Amino acid sequence: MFSPKAKPSSSQYAPLARQDDSEGSNATPEKRSSSEDDHSAPLLEASDSLPTQAPSKPSQLPNLILYFSFGLALLSAVNVALLPATLSKYHAYPFSDTEIEALPYGDAQLGLDRAAKMMPPPQVYHHAWPDRIARVSRKLKNAVWGQGVQVYVTVEDSTIMRFPIPSAGVNACALSWRPPPEFSARANDVTTKGDITEIEVWQLMAVSATSAHDSASSMDELDYDTLSYSTLPVRGELLGVLDLTAKPNSTTVEFACPREAESLVVEMRCQRVACHVSFMQIDMLPRFGFELVRRRE
Repeated sequence: MFSPKAKPSSSQYAPLARQDDSEGSNATPEKRSSSEDDHSAPLLEASDSLPTQAPSKPSQLPNLILYFSFGLALLSAVNVALLPATLSKYHAYPFSDTEIEALPYGDAQLGLDRAAKMMPPPQVYHHAWPDRIARVSRKLKNAVWGQGVQVYVTVEDSTIMRFPIPSAGVNACALSWRPPPEFSARANDVTTKGDITEIEVWQLMAVSATSAHDSASSMDELDYDTLSYSTLPVRGELLGVLDLTAKPNSTTVEFACPREAESLVVEMRCQRVACHVSFMQIDMLPRFGFELVRRRE
């Protein structure tokens, strides 16, 4: 009933020939190289079409420097050659006094006027160091510290000083404060607190004196080893105020030197509430402290 299947006489699909791998691998680089050549050709052509840059000209600056140096050397040689002739001319015909006075600096000693300005000014005062120093206290009125070298000035304490008056000079004295040098080791010897810009200087006078001569004699006989606030002479004239922060020093206004006395006794006291000054006034270099000055004649 059923007829058997008829077998096809030929296959519908032809088998593909297998290519060698070596041939395929060789063909691929050739194609790549050909494609690269095709793309690189326009680039090479474009680069060939760019305009070529002209070579830069060498700089002329070294030549200018050489010419300038040569000209300067030539000018210097000419000046040196003409110098002897110029000097001999001025030596044969010197300037007259009128021509010298007509010059901006007519002085033949040119420059010495400037050297005089560089010299330190002459000392215009005689200086006197205190020979008696004693401390008294308004709080401890009967306390005695005696003669010493300690200067102690606070709101409650005063320092009494006796200065010998220089014999030479005009009748103009002043009290001065000389601070220690800023970079000296003695700068640490001074202890200050609070406001020390107004230290009052009062002249002390004897109570029982009837004349200036008697007052001077009584003050010269004052015993500083037994001195206390209760036995302190009365205050007379306010001689001035010292600012201990002033640089390079502080000086009161000038006052008339005591004529009949050989010394001046003063009291150093604080005017401000918050005030403290203490140090040892020793006669050694560098010197600092209070001193009496008298103007030279």
